Amino acid sequence: MKRPWNPIEAWAKLTNPRPPQHGHESAPHSPRLNPLEQVSIVLPVYNEQACIQRTFEAVLHYLKTHPNFTFIFVDDGSSDRTKHIITAGIRIAKTPQIKLLSYKPRAGKGYAIRRGVEYANGDLICFLDGDLAYSLAHLDKLIEKLQTCDVVIGNRALIRGRHQPENFDRKITEKVFNFLSRRILNLQYSDMQAGLKGFRKSAAKQLFFYQILTGFSFDVELIYLAKQWGYTIGEVPAIVSKQHQKKMSKVHLLRDSIKMLLDLLKIRFNDQLGRYQ
Repeated sequence: MKRPWNPIEAWAKLTNPRPPQHGHESAPHSPRLNPLEQVSIVLPVYNEQACIQRTFEAVLHYLKTHPNFTFIFVDDGSSDRTKHIITAGIRIAKTPQIKLLSYKPRAGKGYAIRRGVEYANGDLICFLDGDLAYSLAHLDKLIEKLQTCDVVIGNRALIRGRHQPENFDRKITEKVFNFLSRRILNLQYSDMQAGLKGFRKSAAKQLFFYQILTGFSFDVELIYLAKQWGYTIGEVPAIVSKQHQKKMSKVHLLRDSIKMLLDLLKIRFNDQLGRYQ
């Protein structure tokens, strides 16, 4: 039987870290970041009790070398023990650098991230998937790129010479989505839905204030608005973790393709009606 997570034991291990193991996935090394710039990281979670322990421990370890970072977990109405595990970890760790926002009922990933961005107060505000589909090591590259851009998006297509296995339905759905985004919104980016994005504070606050969509296409709406309003947009390579590659996809080819088409039409319609002004 699998042992329940003991946050005290986990914290003890993290305060006496072991040497890094071979094969650990990480983004390429980047220069030391500006320690004076405060960074807020939003982590949306929903029913992630199977992996939230691993995420929390990774965040604690990361904070040891990034004292200017704050992580904001946003629990999107989980019905399992996700909230309990995070709460217990925060209580034991006793660090002001980890926060938890929680609400019910579930409102969608886009809504969860917007709540986190509203709460965040960093000079730079980023979000990445709560199951760490993209490792925390990507954050340094994201922050580095934000020194010259207002908005930065992770792009899985920028990984050269490295095959990243994907669920067939997910891969086809994303190709359809990118094609429709080019035709309907004139967005030429090859990957707009990786759960890895960063913003300068002023851009984040404005974009999320006008965000309307809260479901599958919320980040495309943000990119569309950023382009319309003249924000500079950069890209960084995004490496999908092995754990996430094994995770069962919830994407349904026909249903989600129709939903994406409707969302893109909503964005265009909302813009024409002046709802983003």
